[in-house]
Amino acid sequence: MSKRMTFFFDAASCSGCKACQIACMDRHGLTPDRPWRRVSEVAGGGWERDRGAWRSTVFAYHLSMACNHCERPICLEGCPSRAITQRDDGVVLIDPDHCLGCGYCSWTCPYSAPRLHAELGIMTKCTFCADDLDAGREPACVAACPVRALDAGDPSELAARHATNDRATDLYPLPTVDLTEPALHLAPHADAERSREPDVALTPKPPRGLREWSLVIFTVLSQTAAGLAVFAGGLRLWQGRSLDPVLMSVVAGLMAVAMVASTLHLGRPRNAVRSLRNLRTSWLSREIALASVLLVTAGAGTVGEWPAWLAAAAAMAFLFGMSKVYMQRTVPAWNHWRTPLAFAATAMLLGGLTGNAVFWSHAGDGGWIAPIVSWAALAVALADQLWRRRGYFARYERVGV
Repeated sequence: MSKRMTFFFDAASCSGCKACQIACMDRHGLTPDRPWRRVSEVAGGGWERDRGAWRSTVFAYHLSMACNHCERPICLEGCPSRAITQRDDGVVLIDPDHCLGCGYCSWTCPYSAPRLHAELGIMTKCTFCADDLDAGREPACVAACPVRALDAGDPSELAARHATNDRATDLYPLPTVDLTEPALHLAPHADAERSREPDVALTPKPPRGLREWSLVIFTVLSQTAAGLAVFAGGLRLWQGRSLDPVLMSVVAGLMAVAMVASTLHLGRPRNAVRSLRNLRTSWLSREIALASVLLVTAGAGTVGEWPAWLAAAAAMAFLFGMSKVYMQRTVPAWNHWRTPLAFAATAMLLGGLTGNAVFWSHAGDGGWIAPIVSWAALAVALADQLWRRRGYFARYERVGV
């Protein structure tokens, strides 16, 4: 059985020289804007008055972080195309032939390890220098460290060489071990506990999540479509209205536009069909499947009235699946009951306004005031939601480095 490859980092010994970062970039042909290993400085403190004199309380230490090839890699769980795999020795790799370039792995990763290769349209990250490991050599970052602050090997070997059994802890800015169980042994700096103090700075700043209008458009339009499908189902159930084909055609149209828009942020749109390959563990795959079900049921509703209730059920399932995409254990701001509630509220608001506008437009006996007011209200609400959610896919209350 292959040994479990693990990184060791001694924060007390690291000088911040970035030899590891440069060696990684040279070994894999990376650019400065897309490093796989990042050396960050954690600094804090200041000056305090002490018996009439000033005393410095400044502290600083460095962290060298890359992909930690976790035992519970959330990137692997969430990847919709199953482009991320894990070897027997624990090394987590991205298959470029299957990657969509959607960026979801980077958003969920507490270490922000996967980075987009804009030219190739795929996500890339630390490979633990797998080719070198297979040849019996050390990873480039480990070999380049002049003070041996970095090491790699089996956990038992690392414990013997460095007299430590410590794993990555919740010391700032590292996430708790339980989230992903990183393959990282850490010898913390003497001032690591002080990193919890106010005004501690981390430089350089970690990369943010994705901010793309295509995702905003998909989210808002698909929620509108889902809300309208529920509105149509309720209208049919409670009042026996016969606008189902009209409403369903609007639902189908909105979903079609939303799903096309969702492919525009992909690095490799031609691989979009692969997004359904990981229904077993990826809520992103499930969301796409549920969106397709809603589109099909709404399309069927355009030729008859019977599927209205079915489309409403599909819409509610889709809203649940969409909320689960964001409710990830590594993103605490989204992993909350408020997320599905907010999604449902947006769907009911926009869907209800759309249904009201369509209804009055087809009423035929309400004059022109009601339709204009209805469409104006919908336009204002839609513009408001698009603007509010322009940073929808960005990371908030960040966990990790």
